[in-house]
Amino acid sequence: MCAVKIYGLQLTVYAAPLPMNSKLSSIIVSAAFAFGTFFAPTLSVPTAYAALAVQDNRATADYWVNKNSSGENVTVATSDLNMLNLQIRQKSTNRIIELDKYPEKVYPQWIKDKITTAITVGNFQKEEVPKLFKNGAALTEYSYAQAKKNCGLENVPEVCEVRYALTIDRTNIRLLPEEIGWFETQDDTHYDYLQGSAIDPGEPVAVLVDSIDKKFVFIESRTYSGWVKSSALAFTDKSTWMKYVKPKNYLTVTASRKTVPEGKAFYQMGGKILLRAADVQKDGTWAIYVPSVDANGTIIEQGLNIAKDNGVVKTALPYTENNLIRQAFRFLGEDYGWCGVEKNVDASSFVQDVYRSVGIELPRDAERQEKVMARSISLEGMTREQKLNILKQSKAGSLLFADGHVMIYLGTDDKGEPYVIHAISSYFTFENDKTVKHYVRKVLVSDLHFMNRNKVEMIDRIRTIGNF
Repeated sequence: MCAVKIYGLQLTVYAAPLPMNSKLSSIIVSAAFAFGTFFAPTLSVPTAYAALAVQDNRATADYWVNKNSSGENVTVATSDLNMLNLQIRQKSTNRIIELDKYPEKVYPQWIKDKITTAITVGNFQKEEVPKLFKNGAALTEYSYAQAKKNCGLENVPEVCEVRYALTIDRTNIRLLPEEIGWFETQDDTHYDYLQGSAIDPGEPVAVLVDSIDKKFVFIESRTYSGWVKSSALAFTDKSTWMKYVKPKNYLTVTASRKTVPEGKAFYQMGGKILLRAADVQKDGTWAIYVPSVDANGTIIEQGLNIAKDNGVVKTALPYTENNLIRQAFRFLGEDYGWCGVEKNVDASSFVQDVYRSVGIELPRDAERQEKVMARSISLEGMTREQKLNILKQSKAGSLLFADGHVMIYLGTDDKGEPYVIHAISSYFTFENDKTVKHYVRKVLVSDLHFMNRNKVEMIDRIRTIGNF
């Protein structure tokens, strides 16, 4: 999923180039790219997709659901989800924020530390201008300095009262207060090094400080911190805000994406929509709130009605193995989106969305997801045969972790071959002493034999299997 970035690197060699907020070790694996080792030719997405993705009946949810006879059993009872999510928060080392306990006032060092962390995640703490491109031209020393200056580290007030806001649409969280992307190559539009994450409409955020130009604010959401455009927020009082922090009645989006209503607000799977009434209305609709803003940026809670369909469910789906499989397949064929850009998912946000649709709140990044598993098996130092034996005994819906990547395990096919579904950016092949990088940028089903730049198959790179 997302990973820390080092300038000049194309991060994952076997899957998603990792966004900037995961693990440094995955960068080191790929470090040769920074020194010009990787000027490999690439194949078009359709060709690469066809070569890697399974396209027979194994690329259907029904195939895997029908093979899993115990897959409809509830793994974690709804009454136990709160305890499980508490355990996940405790293991997440403050990467999942309990907003209901957020302080009302924060002090300068608190804010400076959080802003500095975002800068460091992007590796923008260095004075040297990174070799990146902005608007198709090399990033200049002036642009780099201005973006960092805009953070206002020298202008943080002595005491800051926390402000309360809700997002009004799918909103990008940036590592610096800059809207225009910084890319590794002149013509790239997909891998923006300033992108940290993205959050759904109606997401409560604690607003800490403004950027110097007042166009951005630094926020903390439930799973991510960074800069968002001020215009993306509806400011409100704490009482209204708390309705969204701790909702009593809400819908969870179960479609891979849902627009509510008529293009006004875009949600991805797992997004929560506050209900105005606990039960379905007489006309068969759900009565909901969707936040918007007035001319002063103050919240307007729009009362709307949406159809009761299979794109939403009250509270969450039951946590079963087969529900995880069905939910994962709702993304099949959709585009890969680095750190949530272009309203798509990368490897870890794909996993996060699938799991939150069944009520489990995972951290945003693959490395942190790996650390919060209730049951985890380390495969470090094992042979391929040993790994396969453990894998074949694992539950469908388990998460498989490798450096900078995470996949959802489906099970074994009729020939005993393990398969996964995942959001993948690229993989490599080797022909006639040539290294060929294939961009896929899709959610797909594959086996575990695709390779990284070191000619190592994914099956040999998996280090942990985790589940709940």
